[in-house]
Amino acid sequence: MLCCYWREDGTVCELYDMITLKTKLQQRQIDSFFGMETSAILQQFPDQKAAAIKHDLSKFYQAALNYLEKWYDFTDNNYQKNVASLALKSKFTFSHLCDAVEVLQIRGKLDMDELYDEYCVTLPRQQDVVERRAPVVEKWSTLLQGTNTPNLTAVASFLLSIPITNASVERVFSLMTAAWTDQRNRCSVELIKSEIQVKTNFEYSCKEFYTYALKEKDLLEAARSSKKYKVKKRI
Repeated sequence: MLCCYWREDGTVCELYDMITLKTKLQQRQIDSFFGMETSAILQQFPDQKAAAIKHDLSKFYQAALNYLEKWYDFTDNNYQKNVASLALKSKFTFSHLCDAVEVLQIRGKLDMDELYDEYCVTLPRQQDVVERRAPVVEKWSTLLQGTNTPNLTAVASFLLSIPITNASVERVFSLMTAAWTDQRNRCSVELIKSEIQVKTNFEYSCKEFYTYALKEKDLLEAARSSKKYKVKKRI
């Protein structure tokens, strides 16, 4: 659905930016702006033909807006509005944190007084993190790095673990189907799980992984040994 608009590493606190997309589409439709290159091409057509093309493009904008209205909640009741401030695009306040805690319903798992102290610890670092051009997850990692902030870490972990797309789940099923073939039907669950974890979490090319593996003596020893096999005795 709408999640295809986002990067795979997008987070739930970025989803309320959908309202920005809506605003841009509305303004493009009002101004009949279809891009400078498109405008240049339209000048090559007769006026009547160009007008018809513009009409079709405007209808496309309207279809996109209708789709957004149908599938996304732009009201104040949308919980994503209350966590949007934690996308670290600007500095957040303790009030923003409290709003997120309430909407995520995790107050009972936190010490709010300690959370305030932890917020104060990270406050001087916020501006530097905000100015970084990096994914939200990486920004939070930088903000919390080297700090003793268990409550704030819990909020961030809970927030960033909320999936915004099922693409990763679908990929896991695809990888599992490719790994667990009829020819490999005696593979254990643990083996298939390990293979999927490697394929999912490692972004190395074959050459990069080879170079990495050569430096990992424990990994090489485990790969050469028979400890990785568990043979069941036949009764």
